[in-house]
Amino acid sequence: MPEHAIPAQLNRGGTTYAAPAYSPSGRPLPRLEIEIHPAGDRQLAVITGELDIDADQLLHSTLRAALDRSRHGLDLDLRRVDFCDCSGLNILLRIRQRALREGKTLCVRAASGAVRRLLTVTHTLPLLAPPDDHRPTAPTRAPDAVQQHRDTQGGLGRGR
Repeated sequence: MPEHAIPAQLNRGGTTYAAPAYSPSGRPLPRLEIEIHPAGDRQLAVITGELDIDADQLLHSTLRAALDRSRHGLDLDLRRVDFCDCSGLNILLRIRQRALREGKTLCVRAASGAVRRLLTVTHTLPLLAPPDDHRPTAPTRAPDAVQQHRDTQGGLGRGR
């Protein structure tokens, strides 16, 4: 478990990590919760809250540990992420780099509008899109808007 997370709760075969409410200096921190679930030979991370510099350590250590436990990689469900800045994106790209070095993948299976906009503006959406041969299963099914985008673009943000 990441050292700075409050105690994990086991639920339906997964683990939930939540950021502490306050930094060591007493400053309130944004809400962040990361649920990790086994998904065959991959791990699924369902993230809720804000991905910014305050979430940096918890996000990185939790995703790194989930990647280490997976055989083929890590899938992300970011539908409940309200805010993501360049710090959060940097963590996702660092975890992706690590996955590639290990012969694994990191895929965004579903994303909120805020995350989709950030990935589109930074031209990183294709880097995190699922490969065509690894379609999402029912528990990680993308919202209809994301699925429509995939259908019209030949994948989550692919093309052009």
